[in-house]
Amino acid sequence: MTKKARRTPKQQLTRKQRSRLHEEQRIQRILLWGVATVAVLIVGILGYGVVAEQIIEPREPVAIVDETPITTAEFKSRVSFQRLQLQNQLGYLYQQQQTMAQESASGGESMQQFFQGQISDLQSQLSAENAESLGDQVLNQMIQEELVRQEAERRGITVSAEEVQGAVHENFGYNPDATPAPTPAPPVTSTESLTTEESAVAPTPTQMTESDFRELYNRYMQDGLRPLGISEQQYRSWMKVSLLREELQADMKEQLPQQAEQVKLQFLSVSDEERAQQLAQRLDSDEDFEAIAEELQADEESPGSSSELDWLPQDTLADRLNEGIAATIFELDVGEHTEPLKLGEESQALYIFQVDGREERQLSESLLDQKAAERFQSWLDAQQSLVERKSIAGKVPTKP
Repeated sequence: MTKKARRTPKQQLTRKQRSRLHEEQRIQRILLWGVATVAVLIVGILGYGVVAEQIIEPREPVAIVDETPITTAEFKSRVSFQRLQLQNQLGYLYQQQQTMAQESASGGESMQQFFQGQISDLQSQLSAENAESLGDQVLNQMIQEELVRQEAERRGITVSAEEVQGAVHENFGYNPDATPAPTPAPPVTSTESLTTEESAVAPTPTQMTESDFRELYNRYMQDGLRPLGISEQQYRSWMKVSLLREELQADMKEQLPQQAEQVKLQFLSVSDEERAQQLAQRLDSDEDFEAIAEELQADEESPGSSSELDWLPQDTLADRLNEGIAATIFELDVGEHTEPLKLGEESQALYIFQVDGREERQLSESLLDQKAAERFQSWLDAQQSLVERKSIAGKVPTKP
């Protein structure tokens, strides 16, 4: 007969043991919750950092132009593009400097100094310590462009896709209407900067075929811009606003008065007051102005000078001389002259102006261009009240 297994009775915990066990379990739960909370916090902090870097910061404005933001992402792209342009110019200057170093023609040393000065300037602009200065320049340009976009829209000024394509062609040195050279030069790897104030010498555009242009353009998009996060659409938008600026300036030019009362002047200039008074007296005695001018130029012991100012309206004459002298001149009849005058308190020379012509006439094209540029700048200055600038500290790329 099989024996039954004997069961050991389960030992009961004492009250003290049960209390200790419950306390240990409670502490374990607290530790687990603490570790879980810390883990969640770490993940949250890391996640916020990624979100802040990739989503929040790029959308933060560096400037607001009449309620339109210029985002950090747009700003960084444009600074990177400007740095690429400057580096392309720097590479071109290095090539030219090396070419000049191999030439023995006279004047080579002065050209070497010129290129070295240009190289040093570009290196300074690209340096890390001047990053914020370059950023300020780029931001100013972007603000101007946004102001131009808004004003062009108000005036109904538009630019077609064909015009943008034409600007792209020109920027790469491609002329679709030109007869290609039998052996085209190798395509350049840079484009001319959008800012027209650059002082570096620009390469002479070479004739190329359409396939040459497409190869160069695609390589520039692929190898130049895309690594910087710049899309083709962004690049073309910058070309478009450059054209809008030209159209806006042309529109402002058309709105200027096209005619004005103008005078044509001759003048004598000497540094001695007694000599100046003698010349004025001779003119009062109806001596020929041109004969006196020739005599003055030929006098080696007491040299002076003579020249002329072509047709100018009173406001332009005031800018070149001063308002008082311009007003005096416009009170004279043809053939009359001023007394000896100084252009300013610090001026040593004395001038005698004679009016050779006076009439209402069309303003010269160069003068209209000058006035249009002045009006455009005045308009830009007035628009600054619509601009709210933010700090760009820590937001300016130093690469490429």
